[in-house]
Amino acid sequence: MYILLLSGGSGKRLWPLSNDLNSKQFLRILEDPSGKKQSMIERVFLQLQEIKLAERTLISTTKSQLDAIEHQLGPDVAVICEPSRRDTFPAIMLATSYLAENIDSTETIVIMPVDSYVDMSFFERFSLLDTAVQSHPDALHLMGVEPLHPTSKYGYIIPETANQMARVKKFQEKPTIILAEQLIKENALWSCGVFACQLDFLIKQLFAQNVPTTYCDLLRSYDSLEKTSFDYAVVEKTELIYVHRYEGPWKDLGTWNTLTEEMPSVLHGNAHLLKSTNTHIVNELQIPVLGIGLDDLIVSVSPDGVLVSSKEETTHLKEYLVHQDRPPQFEWKRWGYATILHQQLLEDGRYAITRRLHIKANHQISHHYHEHTASTWSILKGRAEAIIDGKHQTLEAPSVVHIPQGVSHTLRTVNDLIMIEIKHSVDWTEEDNYPFPTSFPTQD
Repeated sequence: MYILLLSGGSGKRLWPLSNDLNSKQFLRILEDPSGKKQSMIERVFLQLQEIKLAERTLISTTKSQLDAIEHQLGPDVAVICEPSRRDTFPAIMLATSYLAENIDSTETIVIMPVDSYVDMSFFERFSLLDTAVQSHPDALHLMGVEPLHPTSKYGYIIPETANQMARVKKFQEKPTIILAEQLIKENALWSCGVFACQLDFLIKQLFAQNVPTTYCDLLRSYDSLEKTSFDYAVVEKTELIYVHRYEGPWKDLGTWNTLTEEMPSVLHGNAHLLKSTNTHIVNELQIPVLGIGLDDLIVSVSPDGVLVSSKEETTHLKEYLVHQDRPPQFEWKRWGYATILHQQLLEDGRYAITRRLHIKANHQISHHYHEHTASTWSILKGRAEAIIDGKHQTLEAPSVVHIPQGVSHTLRTVNDLIMIEIKHSVDWTEEDNYPFPTSFPTQD
């Protein structure tokens, strides 16, 4: 059995904490049993480790999330990178083409979102899923839970019987509220977003949907694939489907309402509340936030913006974000993270960007240069060995170094490093150029 975790969404319903680079699954708002801050993807991966499936887990994601995944899960996790974001059907087909060239086609594949909030009983059901898939290899298997209320956020599964495993009579993806009410009267279940089947079932979809069947060919033509979900492209069109009832806790922490229900405290970060009820403050900045006399509100402060909203009205966030094109101000990196402190268009037409970089101990930034960008580094804390224009030097507080445009540079930290980087460029962001090998001496 192999697990495919889908990690591609931006989680815009959790603005301003989440964005394309710091999606909801990377937000460290939850807590592990020891009280340490934990993200959704870290929680799910630890649960998979408990049932000894982490080594058989692949993550399907986009290029913009690669650094965040490596930062939180380490460099050894298996990742299949989509060339562009094209919804779950193309993502699953790309993973299928890769797996078809590397594992037996009779293996069970369990596909699930990376941000499901469940306890261990959910994952303990996977062995039963595996058995069912091998007993019914021509079918698609889903997991369903009893709906709590009508909503258009989930898929609805109508089983033929009330048995723990039942044949599916009908599947309806994201119905209207009115239709959802009717489906619930017909004893429908919410879909948990889990699909289980033999790899061979997915391989047949490559041929049925007229998609390139080899990994390299599919990678090359990926941007031409239709943007559509696996639910619409496959599940709604599949005749033989079984649903497996799950009676334990299950949540999609994709809204402020559901996320705050699982937060260990009403306060996150440098925040204080007085004379307030059912109000949560999430502060990702160092400046203090004080709330007085607040009822039923969510207050969220991050480098990307400030949200003050009644919990009931946070569903309207997407209406605002349609018109919001400001680039993300916080970004996870494989070596740490970066926060934009200031950005400005100068009179000469160039852009000035000031960032605060936190680079973890014993990590290296790539050896690269910028053709149209000059940079200045000011070291606030820590120590690093740098190579700038081929010359080795040691950087530590209060070192300041200037890197002209076109000059190659890299650094490797000795311990945790914090620095301010000021960039002057022809654009907000300029892609790195990587013509250089690593030039640091080999460490013992």
